[in-house]
Amino acid sequence: MLSTTSKLRLTVGAGVLSVVLVGTVALTATQRAAAIAGGGTELRVVQALLAITLLLAVVLGWLAYASLQDDLVLRGEAEAALRASEAKFAGILDIAADAVISVDDHQRIIHYNRGAERIFGHTAEEMIGKSLGTLMPDRYRQGHAAHIRAFGQAPESARQMANRREIFGLRKSGDEFPAEASISKLQQANGAMVYTVLLRDVTERRQRDEAQRRLAAAVATLGETLEVTATERSIVQLPLPWLGNGAILDVVTGTRFLRRVPATTGDGALDAALGAVAGIPLDMDSPSRVVDVLRHAEVEHVEEVTDEWLEAHTADAAAFARMRALGMRSLFLLPLVAREHVLGVLQIFRTADAAPFTDLERAIAEELALRAAFALDNARLYETAQAATRARDHALGVVSHDLRNPISAIGMSARALLAATPEEDAPRRELAENIVTSQELTQRMIRDLLDVANIEVGRLSVERRPEELPPIMERAVALFRRESAERGVVLALDPLPPLPAISGDAERLVQVLSNLLSNALRYSERGGRITVRAEAQGDEVRVSVADTGSGIAPASMPLIFERYWTVRGTAPKGGTGLGLAIARGIVEAHGGRLWAESEVGKGSTFSFTVHAAG
Repeated sequence: MLSTTSKLRLTVGAGVLSVVLVGTVALTATQRAAAIAGGGTELRVVQALLAITLLLAVVLGWLAYASLQDDLVLRGEAEAALRASEAKFAGILDIAADAVISVDDHQRIIHYNRGAERIFGHTAEEMIGKSLGTLMPDRYRQGHAAHIRAFGQAPESARQMANRREIFGLRKSGDEFPAEASISKLQQANGAMVYTVLLRDVTERRQRDEAQRRLAAAVATLGETLEVTATERSIVQLPLPWLGNGAILDVVTGTRFLRRVPATTGDGALDAALGAVAGIPLDMDSPSRVVDVLRHAEVEHVEEVTDEWLEAHTADAAAFARMRALGMRSLFLLPLVAREHVLGVLQIFRTADAAPFTDLERAIAEELALRAAFALDNARLYETAQAATRARDHALGVVSHDLRNPISAIGMSARALLAATPEEDAPRRELAENIVTSQELTQRMIRDLLDVANIEVGRLSVERRPEELPPIMERAVALFRRESAERGVVLALDPLPPLPAISGDAERLVQVLSNLLSNALRYSERGGRITVRAEAQGDEVRVSVADTGSGIAPASMPLIFERYWTVRGTAPKGGTGLGLAIARGIVEAHGGRLWAESEVGKGSTFSFTVHAAG
């Protein structure tokens, strides 16, 4: 059999030869005719023309042959490029992780890549020519075949994964798996249709999503309590039964021994075995792998728990027997690390009838341990805060009850001494007055501390009733008339416009104004002025205390209402840093707000609102 190129070359050669032969025959015939006619000039002209014709025929034939040779070369190069492209495309399909399967009009498989071999378990040799339905469960075959036929008649050329519902594939082993599929079609020159399916196994993604869902549901239980013991019980129950068959939590305590918390599985025999293991004393000198995980803060995965492994990590035969009774096949030891401290170790194990842990499950277990560690740390911090609060409340109880009585006695005695001391005995009267002033300051500090504690726990006593605001403001201003006069500061209550009755606790509002006035006096120089005013604003009344003092730096403005905060350096002595914090707490307990406006060197204005009655 001759190749196409050889046939073309023979054809061109035959054509050129035919031209030469025709020219030769024509020339011979002409010579004979001329000879018969007698020859002459006409004969030579005819011969010349025939020679030129023959030469032209030869040249044209050669040019045609050369052009054909070029066409053959170009065609060969195009065929080689096509073969290379097809090989490259086939290589890409072969290395694709997804299954790429092409079928004909009858849905018989005509292409089956290596990705399909890996996913389904069938080889290409086994599947070429087989029906596509072989690769899916029986319940999907008829519907899927109809779907492809309908797609063949539809105008679109492809349907993406996002537009397809999830389907299931069938492996050679008979196992089903969730999948996503895209499909495209190509009509060939003969009218036949070729369909190509791109199928992706989403088993791992489905498992990951399900694990994340279970993790979220499990971790949600950690937020249900801040009690340490309840949190520990929640942690050890988190991985059951979706991640492990059993679990034990070993918690670091302030003592030599770890606290061991077993999970409850619902299996009587396994629960008894877990309780027995939890009864094995464990400290930092024990041979248990728990101790090594605590020291190194690294996850340990024991893929196969053998008797040799158990014997190497138990202290005696009794401990070995208890651990062996758990029937562990594989084991995770997960350190609970929060704020760079190891709080304990969570052991999650699977028994012999369960599959071993996967890499995905290890990642989920580590995430679970991280969340559990922070939950346990928060519970411990809350317990510490609660203990500190109880200690503080106890101290405040001592201060408010046991300390107030002797301080009151000191004040009463000092006032009696002051009343009995003659006016001319100035030194003794000054001493008595100092005692009275110190006693009053101490009483005020005790009252402030109690108020701050009550504000912090939301127990500040506020009895709201309809009240007239002007008498409250006049009482507060009257308390500071003498002190302002002694300091050389003008204290003025602006004429008040008509004001609605307010809903508030009169004594507490006097306390707010007193704290604001005291603060204004502390920072006002001699010759300064403090102005108190009020005005109605909708369903509220705004009360302001403005001074011409030193003002507050912008950087300090966010801090002025914090407890125990004072302006450093320029602050007069005698303040506790609680007055503004208490004032804000009282105002907020009334449902109002307290704020400040200030400019350095020009003074400050503190304002608060209180709701109108009714």
